[in-house]
Amino acid sequence: MNHDLVAKALCGRYVKLADGAGYLESNLTMPDDGALIGAYVRDLGDGQFLLTDDGDVTFRAAVSGAEITRNRAKRYAAIAAAHGLEMAPDGTMRARCDADQLAYILANFVQAAHEIAVLGVKHRPKDTTRFERLVGVALESSYVGRIQRKPFITGISGHQLQFPYGLDMDTARPVLIQPVAGDGDGRIAWKNVYEAGGKFADVRGARSDVRLVAVMEDAKDAAHARRYFADKADVIVYDGGDLALAA
Repeated sequence: MNHDLVAKALCGRYVKLADGAGYLESNLTMPDDGALIGAYVRDLGDGQFLLTDDGDVTFRAAVSGAEITRNRAKRYAAIAAAHGLEMAPDGTMRARCDADQLAYILANFVQAAHEIAVLGVKHRPKDTTRFERLVGVALESSYVGRIQRKPFITGISGHQLQFPYGLDMDTARPVLIQPVAGDGDGRIAWKNVYEAGGKFADVRGARSDVRLVAVMEDAKDAAHARRYFADKADVIVYDGGDLALAA
């Protein structure tokens, strides 16, 4: 088996580590640090080969801060299975194949590793400040000189309520903006939704002149949260890029 030809077909390279064993490297990179994705290859004899990542993909996700729960581990394993691979309980991804299947299996292996790595980034602890910063950068880019950070307003309860961002706060039609982060699993964090809804209701009862905007992180069940905010605030579902607060 000419490993160099297999690697070249994937726009990568082969690094020999020992007799009958080496590392096939692709040109596809990890989403967080740009490291090239590949697989260890071992010649088992009789035309059989073993591909493994030696647990590298899940290990990298864990050390970079991903919280790998049982359900998340099942999702990683499901991705591997969808590409015709196996993921062991310790997080090692592997596959056995014939020599004539090596290039095909390696391509699937690299794609599965990339998909798992992308998901691992999403599984890092996600506090609300991360999404708030993202929204803040987008707002200040779209509304230069018009954004105020951490404005206060008095609600009908008499309490001083703080919002992460305000737009045109010194005008007759100020806007208060509350980012609503997801839960890290691609779903809405309902705790954040209900907390924002309570703030909106308190302000709405006291200040009809203030426009209230919920900027929700894009998620599978965003439509349900949008209905919850229907009589409380305008809703923008945000997944990155420019952010416009259309009236």
